[in-house]
Parts: sequence; structure tokens; C-alpha cells
Amino acid sequence: MPTSVAVVASDARARERLAALIPNDSFSISLHAPDGIPQEMPNLFIIALPALETPEEQLIERLRANEATANIPIVIASALPMVHLQSVPYAADWTIAVVEEPVKAAELADTIRFLLNPDA
Repeated sequence: MPTSVAVVASDARARERLAALIPNDSFSISLHAPDGIPQEMPNLFIIALPALETPEEQLIERLRANEATANIPIVIASALPMVHLQSVPYAADWTIAVVEEPVKAAELADTIRFLLNPDA
């Protein structure tokens, strides 16, 4: 059974671009706006974070605050300076990784593999 990945962004083009970088032979990919996440939680989220204090950041905070979703790995795709991303409360969470925009397919694939198999 493929691993489910939810790609989240307010911008539909960003969702489609990120989804196209995921190797779909081993993943089941769904696309969502920040306010339309799936009822059935995926194995991993990829969230495009264009800025802080956005619906995407609010989603990350909600996911981490909820015990049922607190450990679902999240890949944040962002062009924000790392110093800004390191200042957010969830930055030290071991289940979150940041990939820099523009995202490279190989880097995204490696990050996904690491988050899904941290002991491998």
C-alpha cells in the first residue's frame, strides 16, 4: 500500500509543482488548501510556507497542537530565510524538516525518506 502524502498550499500552482516533484510510484498524493486538509490523515504533509502568519503556518501549529496529529511528519517548502524559520515554536520538532525553495526533486525525496524512516 502506498504511503499517503498531502501537499498543502494556498496557491494551486505551488501544490501542483510540489506534487510533481514527489516520486508517485511509491506515494499516494493528494492536494489541499490549508483549510481543506483530508479527513483521513496522511502519513506525511508537504506544506508550502510562503510567509509566517499565513494559513499554512496556522495549519502547522494546529497539527502540532493536536495529540492525534502531533507526530505526522511535515516537510516545509519555503524561501523564507532560515533565521525566520528557526524562530517559530515548532522549529525544533524532529518530525519537521525544511527544504529551500526552489525545491529540488532529489532533496525532497531524501527529506521524505528521512522523515518516514529516521532510524534507517
